[in-house]
Amino acid sequence: MESNILITLSLAILLTSLLAIETRNLRTATIFYLIHSIFLFLIIVSYAYIMKNPTLYLWGLTCFITKVVIIPLIIWHYVKRVPKIEYRPFIGFAVSIFIVTVLTISLFNLFQQVIDFLAPTEESTQEPIRSLLASAFTIFLIGLYCLITRKDAVKTVIGLAFLENGVHLVLLSLVPNLSETTMIGILTNVTVIIFVLLYLSRTIYEVFGSTDTTKLSELKY
Repeated sequence: MESNILITLSLAILLTSLLAIETRNLRTATIFYLIHSIFLFLIIVSYAYIMKNPTLYLWGLTCFITKVVIIPLIIWHYVKRVPKIEYRPFIGFAVSIFIVTVLTISLFNLFQQVIDFLAPTEESTQEPIRSLLASAFTIFLIGLYCLITRKDAVKTVIGLAFLENGVHLVLLSLVPNLSETTMIGILTNVTVIIFVLLYLSRTIYEVFGSTDTTKLSELKY
């Protein structure tokens, strides 16, 4: 029963990842990212309970403060000042949603099959760790896909956050006793990077009237 909860949360976090990337309305995408972060928080707390590891609750609290509160607020503050619809991506909506859906399903199944090679430990071959790791690697690659195919600042931030969340879940699965100060440092760095990126993107919008991050290189002129 407890393992099923983590597996369900792992699938839920994949679904919200897909929705956050493919939703063109930036405010709605921000809400999906918030829901995604809530599921991440619930995974950490559930894992702490199942593994009887109380130190993970501090990890969960740090995740809640940064990913459920601070980062969504920063993004929301930004999206209220720019057009509601994301700047056109490299790939059209219909094609992109097909690609990312197929990638999500295929990668999750693939990683479940090869997890013994990627993480050769006895724990990783058992549920719910197997599904948790498969979700982690899949989310990482979804984030990479988002960074490659999107130009909009908000989607770039979300893609970056998904990359970090994938690493987050891998560390949770394989190194649950990681120092809290190390994890706090990682989360703080990501928050600062996101703040700086959105600040620069707001400058882009004020100068060029666009949220296209590819115009960052033009600011020096």
